[in-house]
Amino acid sequence: MSWLVVYAIVVLAGALGVVVNVNRLRFERRLAQEMRALLAVPASPVAPLPMNLPPPVERYRVLAVGAHPPVRKIRLRHGGTFRTSETRAPLPIDGRQLFTADPPGFVWTGRVRMKPGVWIDARDMAIAGTGSMRVLLDDTISIADARGPEIDQGSALRLLAEMVWFPTALFDSRTVTWSAIDATHARATLRSGGHDVTGVFEFGADGLPLGMTAERYMDDSGLHPWGGVYRDWRTVAGLRIPFEADVSWHLAAGTFTYARWHIESITYDEERT
Repeated sequence: MSWLVVYAIVVLAGALGVVVNVNRLRFERRLAQEMRALLAVPASPVAPLPMNLPPPVERYRVLAVGAHPPVRKIRLRHGGTFRTSETRAPLPIDGRQLFTADPPGFVWTGRVRMKPGVWIDARDMAIAGTGSMRVLLDDTISIADARGPEIDQGSALRLLAEMVWFPTALFDSRTVTWSAIDATHARATLRSGGHDVTGVFEFGADGLPLGMTAERYMDDSGLHPWGGVYRDWRTVAGLRIPFEADVSWHLAAGTFTYARWHIESITYDEERT
């Protein structure tokens, strides 16, 4: 290989590196704008009403919340693994998420290392009932940029399932209602941007949720059973929350667990924006 060819390869690699770095900055700036947009959604002017909760839900409320005042802004970081398809092995993921509780919403971003030097960055969000999913390869090549009613429904269900990380919101009558099923199950309905989504929570012998299930849109194949499992419950700032969660599709061919999160840090009502 001549020195000219080597020089051309070095120049090309440098140029590609500059493009990726610039696009990474653009991704982070857009993410910051979306987080600011989430924080700018006005709170409800209506005060929450007292809730008449099914027995397993009331027991959970006492255990997880007690007399804790409502939290409004939540930031978390998580590690864990993510599978991009049923045929792929789990890959390490680093995730960051901002939640608001009044009204409920979130902006999440996760970075998956496919192989040395190759990354996938994803951003999922639900703001004022509108969902959006964006996925980029090396912050440059668009893999997905999805919106629409099915995405809105999926993002709202994700929000409902993840409200266990700020459980005071699960007992806010302005956005969540509960109905009894039996001694260990209850149905939660989240009103998100004028639309309702519903999931069934199962409670364990300790009174804490074992998981949540729902019917969620999957790509273009319609509704499928979907849900999460919660583990490793700990107390943070007076709230009882899970530090591990698995998320799965329950398909005819079997269960496809595509995400396994473990919480690395979580804070409530920090002043920074």
